[in-house]
Amino acid sequence: MCFCPLRFIKVYVINIFRSLTRIFRQQLKCYSWLLASVAWLALPAWSQQLSVKVVTEQLPPLQIHHQGEAPTGAMVEIVELLLQQATLDGQIVFYPWARAYEVAQQQANTLIFSIMRTPAREHKFHWVAPLLADTVHLIRLKSRPELAISAIEQAKQFRIGVTRSDIAQFYLEEKGFTTEQNILLSSSYPRLWQSLFDRKVDYIMANEFMWRQKQTFEGETFQPIEVALSLDDFAQDYYLAASLNTSPIIISKLKKALEKIHQSGQYLAILQKWHLAD
Repeated sequence: MCFCPLRFIKVYVINIFRSLTRIFRQQLKCYSWLLASVAWLALPAWSQQLSVKVVTEQLPPLQIHHQGEAPTGAMVEIVELLLQQATLDGQIVFYPWARAYEVAQQQANTLIFSIMRTPAREHKFHWVAPLLADTVHLIRLKSRPELAISAIEQAKQFRIGVTRSDIAQFYLEEKGFTTEQNILLSSSYPRLWQSLFDRKVDYIMANEFMWRQKQTFEGETFQPIEVALSLDDFAQDYYLAASLNTSPIIISKLKKALEKIHQSGQYLAILQKWHLAD
């Protein structure tokens, strides 16, 4: 029998080719499964970018929440409209301000409103957009003329009520006020107002829209108040802000949505509905 080296080499090469083809197919199946798995695992992460947590506090007429009822208020309506326009899934949760402020700094994809923008807070959030501008005052009962003052320094002999961890607290502390001597902290604005009416404090810090709305809706049951001092150096812009670890996609969607509702007139219509704009 004649031995043919060429025939042997040919068979050997064919067998190697078949083996390599078999290995390649097996590897391809393996990598296809792996790629499919990675894509499947990545899908929930992508979906989370379209979901947000939204925190706020009780602050009529901007944010209003009664037990067992859906939240309402001017800024609640605007934020809900923004979420709808931006196709973001999110539910507004009410907390005392200190808790809302803490959550918005710690949790990913979290929005907070209505929050004042200050130098001290600048690096703590992404500032999505301004929502409303207003003036801030020291408010006193009209029945207490002895509390008339012309400068913030004169208020140091009295007690001023503010909400805990609110920018008003930090503003007063920068002016030399302390919680030991002349600052009384409240967990919410309703309790803040009650402390004024109960004379536990001499003044409270409040926005004009806040006390005018309260006076309008409570009518005769509302104790007469007046501005004791306008705080012209106090930050006055309320913002929608986001936690630092919020997806850029979410922030971009919200900014585009805000531009749309401004252009459509929906934003102004909501402010007018709540008597916050002419």
